[in-house]
Amino acid sequence: MRILIVDDEEALRYSLKRALSNRDLQVFEADSGELALEVAEKNPPHIILLDNRMGGMTGIEALQHLRGICPEAKIIIMTAFTTTQTTIEAMKFGAFDYIMKPFDVAKILGLVDSAIAVICEASSGNIEDESVEAIIEEDVKVGIIGNAPAMQDVYKMIGQVSSSDVTVLVTGESGTGKELIARAIHKNSLRAHQPFIAVNCSAIPENLIESELFGHEKGSFTGASQQRIGYFEQCDRGTIFLDEIGDMPLPAQTKILRALQEGEIQRVGGSETVRVDVRILAATNQSIESMVKEQTFREDLYYRLNVVRIQMPALRQRREDIHLLINFILKNLSKKNPSVADSVAKEALDLLIAYSWPGNVRELENVVHRSAVLAQGKTILVKDLPQELLEFAEERGEAQPVKKLSQAPCSTKLAPPAPEELSERLFESIKQSEPNTGLLKVLEAKMIQWALVDCKGVQAKAAKLLGLTTATLKKRIRDYGIHYEE
Repeated sequence: MRILIVDDEEALRYSLKRALSNRDLQVFEADSGELALEVAEKNPPHIILLDNRMGGMTGIEALQHLRGICPEAKIIIMTAFTTTQTTIEAMKFGAFDYIMKPFDVAKILGLVDSAIAVICEASSGNIEDESVEAIIEEDVKVGIIGNAPAMQDVYKMIGQVSSSDVTVLVTGESGTGKELIARAIHKNSLRAHQPFIAVNCSAIPENLIESELFGHEKGSFTGASQQRIGYFEQCDRGTIFLDEIGDMPLPAQTKILRALQEGEIQRVGGSETVRVDVRILAATNQSIESMVKEQTFREDLYYRLNVVRIQMPALRQRREDIHLLINFILKNLSKKNPSVADSVAKEALDLLIAYSWPGNVRELENVVHRSAVLAQGKTILVKDLPQELLEFAEERGEAQPVKKLSQAPCSTKLAPPAPEELSERLFESIKQSEPNTGLLKVLEAKMIQWALVDCKGVQAKAAKLLGLTTATLKKRIRDYGIHYEE
């Protein structure tokens, strides 16, 4: 079996050749993309290790030519400067995989072994790739940010499905960026210069969705004063993205199925069929399989849509991307408004990374935007974060002391009494000092004060000590006007 190493660094070629010496491989070398094409013409390799950045022809350019010379070769891109777009293009043009420099010998050998296994067994394999550290301008243009292994898998899938018209179903929680994936697929497809229309199925009233998607004839219903061309006809030869397709009513699902199967639609109130050439991409945050079982989603349409599925990871499943996303958001924000904060303090960053983000990237973007605007300097501090993040910090035992409240009825700083005095002296003391006030309320207020003193103002710890929830303790503090002083 033949392997071709293409890199302009002689030392790297030598190291790779030595590392591969214990495998039954015939090794060829080339120091440029141009020379690699010549070598491949004479001795078509089975595996190619291809550097992306060399003098003259780039790795991506060489990849496209090599695919024509030896289409069955497994090409592994090696690069120290990867971007989202590089990843997508490499997979789009048929790369087997790619690896970041500097890399461990064990990892490159693992990739080579995987390629050998694929060649011998006619099966495919995936290797998770290392992430990069910075935001590249190409990433900004694509709009998808993330270097976590789960996102690298998504990029590979985009590259693999872009060159065909296969139907793709993008699934994942709300706010994970499903529409960005659809746009990236369209941008890298053969339909890139044709229309792309995104339709939110849940935002269109049930009685209008067929008219919006397929159009209507004049007089077909009350208010139809003229013919209307629907979204499917508007994006003929392009791509339509049906977001939240799980919310689509069954009658409209039937027409979508016909458009998929036959490539034709019928306007509302019309009798003629209209041929359309449209690629359909769909997305949902619901369990389509459950909806099929409940008969609220057509089973035949499900199988037509679920040809290739791309599962978007939740933000909590790729926490290593949060810092990168924050930098991306702040970079875009500072372009529009240079006066807002453009960095995050370490304590705030740690909190943002630890948070669960039920609203995913959309929620993160809102929080960073809000905090950057409200920050008093150029750095976002913990105090600039919204209340839900501060409450999360308290639950983790990282809260700042309780803020002092004015006009508090229990204004004297109290030290916890000795246990033996509590049962006998406390009742009499409260009864004499505040005879017209409910004793239990007074006692509860003092207990809360003592707990805050004992816990140094950390509400989450004080609530646990008192046997209350944090929310209940906060309400009591407000009700009683309690403050804490050190």
